[in-house]
Amino acid sequence: MGSHHDNIKNKIAYFHKVIKNMDLKDSIKKSKINEYEVSIEEIIYDTFSNEFDVDKRLFEKNLLGWIELIENENLHKAAKSLSIEDQIFISYIVKECKTQQKLASKYGINQSSVKNRFDKILRILKNLLSKK
Repeated sequence: MGSHHDNIKNKIAYFHKVIKNMDLKDSIKKSKINEYEVSIEEIIYDTFSNEFDVDKRLFEKNLLGWIELIENENLHKAAKSLSIEDQIFISYIVKECKTQQKLASKYGINQSSVKNRFDKILRILKNLLSKK
């Protein structure tokens, strides 16, 4: 019996389709990240002083920026290893102080689903930290 590749009639068309799907997934991920980024101009014009730290201000303004400020190296790596969706979700709780009810409303799910997702993310972080 032939392999899966023998069943593909037009291998070049198949290859282009795979590349297109990969590009689509990358663009979706980039758009999710860009949605929460803040331009450097906005930060510079927001507050400018002698003790101005551009990097710190970027991290403070950006929804995901708090992750870069985590001083514990293992916790930082564990948080960065989460999917972008989980990073955004946990950022609403940690940085934006959103309640479970507000997140449930934002995501269009019930509060117990928010709690379950949060608990799942915490378990992932704990497992990653225990391996270190």
